[in-house]
Amino acid sequence: MRLIVYSAADPAGRNIASHLSKMIGLAPSKEIRWDGRPIEFLEYASSLVEMSVEGEGIEWALLLSRHKSASGKKCLTVHTPGNLSGSADLGGRPRSVSISNPALQSALLRGLKASRDELSLEIQVTVEATHHGPTELRYPVTFIEIGSDENAWVDEALGEAVARAIVKAVFSGPSTPKGRSAVGVGGGHYSEKFTDAILSGVYDMGHIVPKYALSEVPDISPIAICVGRTLGGCQSLVVDWKGVPSAYKALIKDFSGSTGIELVRV
Repeated sequence: MRLIVYSAADPAGRNIASHLSKMIGLAPSKEIRWDGRPIEFLEYASSLVEMSVEGEGIEWALLLSRHKSASGKKCLTVHTPGNLSGSADLGGRPRSVSISNPALQSALLRGLKASRDELSLEIQVTVEATHHGPTELRYPVTFIEIGSDENAWVDEALGEAVARAIVKAVFSGPSTPKGRSAVGVGGGHYSEKFTDAILSGVYDMGHIVPKYALSEVPDISPIAICVGRTLGGCQSLVVDWKGVPSAYKALIKDFSGSTGIELVRV
């Protein structure tokens, strides 16, 4: 079972859900089959960062959401949830991350770029660093979002772009990985380098551990936790070498050497 979920309280989620319903006939609580697997479309009553849906045989969940930032800049984003620091202000537990789904997340990002170009939209498409909840679900979770203010959340063209991306990634062919499964390390919350690495098709990236998260913890644990919570295992650490604290560089080299995970500097 695969889940596609939106919150009834989220205008961006409702916007995306409406376009998905028009495109492929999805309706809340309706189950369809695709690629030989059942997919259920759910309306969740409260915030998705606190989502607690469990059940037998759930393969993964895709959460349709709004993205909010102080800049208010329009963007379309994907990311994996998790709290890399000692706080959990937006759901989940401190120093705990969800299971990432690199193949799905990367296919969605590529779908967003393709949809943006098809619709001739002037908008940023980006992968975000791992942040907020939920963190304790027993299956992989991926967010796809419209940002970053009230006007963008209800923009019909943006809702259509995200819905198109989901159709491309989930409903247009077998769900097979395209690139090497990777965890991104370093840089800022919105990483152009990791976005480009995914769009190139060379890497399928799930968790992104930004520089600010590394600065809070003086050991390799944030990276190790994310590697351990990567669906199918992690083949590569893609590291923004200039965007990593100097004290971390030796730790990353040692971790790569001890685990056999490829170290790629970008």
